[in-house]
Order: sequence, then structure tokens, then C-alpha cells
Amino acid sequence: MEDISIWKEKFRITHSLVAPNGFASIHGLAYCLQETAVNHASAARLGYDELIKLNLAWVVTRQLIKLYKIPELNEKITVETWAAGMTDSIAVRDFNILNKDQEILGICRTSWMLIDLKLRKPVRIPGDMRDLLPKHPERLKENIVLDKISLADDTYGKSSTYHVVYSDLDMNHHVNNINYLKWVLDDFEYSFRQKYRLGSIEINFLAEAIFGDKLVRNTVPGDKHEFLTRIINKESLKPILTSKTKWLPKA
Repeated sequence: MEDISIWKEKFRITHSLVAPNGFASIHGLAYCLQETAVNHASAARLGYDELIKLNLAWVVTRQLIKLYKIPELNEKITVETWAAGMTDSIAVRDFNILNKDQEILGICRTSWMLIDLKLRKPVRIPGDMRDLLPKHPERLKENIVLDKISLADDTYGKSSTYHVVYSDLDMNHHVNNINYLKWVLDDFEYSFRQKYRLGSIEINFLAEAIFGDKLVRNTVPGDKHEFLTRIINKESLKPILTSKTKWLPKA
């Protein structure tokens, strides 16, 4: 039987995946990560086709992407993914992004939970599902801890409002995690992005947003070249996500 515990997919950085500077956008790379994870889950019988029959779905709860080097237009990359661990409540999935010379350009760690699509609540991950893939907990280049990201309730910085539209949604009928990533990064001005590149982005996904929701985004400075962002539901004041970004001066 073929060993699919380490799943690999190849991508070319096309025009639709690059930022104005000709290098891959962060949401473009996140798209490559997501596609690789979806295909791996399907191959392991843990994907959409299997879960929808049980009225279940995977949702990401935390994510950290760290970039050592950003690929440019037409560059060919390989994304590797594997299961790093799984309990009855949380599944951890790791990723490498590599260039054609097998140099690691970036890494990512994500945590996921299983939800009941009717109740919109987490459910226990069945034991037989936890056993479908071997785990590789120490394969990542760095030991990443997916910490809780907190902002004080009375912390307010730059603020903007957004309405969730149809194109923001995925097949779970809520905002796709890639769009949250875009919203966080869109709070940084063009002039700032000309001087700095993203070193890492970490997100805690706290609640789902659905069509028509009105969201408020606040970003405040943290330590040097570090920023904290919070998105809340404008009407209920329910936190949707918190995020931490770290930026590096461009050479």
C-alpha cells in the first residue's frame, strides 16, 4: 500500500498568486497550503466527500505561517504536508514550502477541529479517524507553539469596517480562512509594505463569520515590527479572530 503520510504537491507561482512586487502574495501561498491539505485529507479518507455524509467538516482553529524567503513569479515550489498529532478534540497539520533545490522557503503549523454542520459546534474526533494517518510530530524545521493571542478589550487602534459578501464564503457557508488572512494584511498601508515584508503571521480563529455579517478590524502596534489585530462582529461584539504579524525590513 502506498505511503501517503507525507503528501507533496507542486505549484508554479503564476500571475494570480503574486503581489504587486512580483513575489508570491501571502494569500497565494496560503491557497497552495490549503489545496495540498484538502487533497491529502481526501486521499486519507478524511476529506470533504467522506465527512459531508456524516454532516461534519474540518475547520482551522489556529495557524502560524513563517517565511524565510518568498518565491517569485514563475518559480516552481513544492508544498509538503503531514499530520503532526491528533487528539479527540484537535488535529495538528504541518507544512513545508520548498523551492526546486529543496530549500525550505517557509513553514506552517495549523490546528483543526471537527464540527457538526447542523449544530455549528465542535464534536469529538472518532478513534478510527485518528488512526488513519501516521503522525510526524517533530518533522518541522522549528518547534512551533500555537499560542493564544490576546488583546485587551479596551485596546483600540486603527479601525475599519467590512461587510461579509458571497465571494468570501466557502462550502461550509462561512468565511474561508484565506480571506481572513487577506483582511488582516490589508490593514497595512502600501508605503509600509514597500519598506517591510511579512516574516510571520499567526491567527487564532475564534468564531465563524457568515454572509451579511458586519465586522470591525482593529490593529495596534506590539513589540518592534510586530502588530496585533482583532476582528469582531460589529453587532454582537463577538470576537472572530486575533492575529499577530511580524515584519522584516526589506534589504
